[in-house]
Amino acid sequence: MRMSNENFYEAAVRHWVDGRVLEQEEEYDNAVCMQGFAAECALKTILRKGRSIKEIRNYSHFGEELFQDIEMMLLADLGLAAIIDPASGLRLSQNSLPAILFQNHPARRYYKDEIYSKEDAVNCRRAADSLIREISRLYLDGYIGEDEG
Repeated sequence: MRMSNENFYEAAVRHWVDGRVLEQEEEYDNAVCMQGFAAECALKTILRKGRSIKEIRNYSHFGEELFQDIEMMLLADLGLAAIIDPASGLRLSQNSLPAILFQNHPARRYYKDEIYSKEDAVNCRRAADSLIREISRLYLDGYIGEDEG
């Protein structure tokens, strides 16, 4: 069996850190893009529990669809709800991600400069941060293992 090189947990954290650095350097367009990747990878980390890597790859970069599917699964899929921390499911269901986080993602990586503002970057960072915190809790509490990152 071929081992996958994907580790969505590590990628989520790495992209969040990169986005934070870019935000501090006032590179808001790239910061927003990195936070979109961070959020996408965090959502894929959650879906990785009980799902094959092939199923996860089918989402490509469609973070908004990922979030909607996770919300739907938490409400309808008792299997998914049972394998993650119930408190995490509650927090995720109450999470509100700004539209800008996934809007035109990932095509915006080719946009010209000065499309996004500092406020946009801050809102995206905060949203991605809430997802990163959630997957970190799941990882530390043993709901997500190394092989599922």
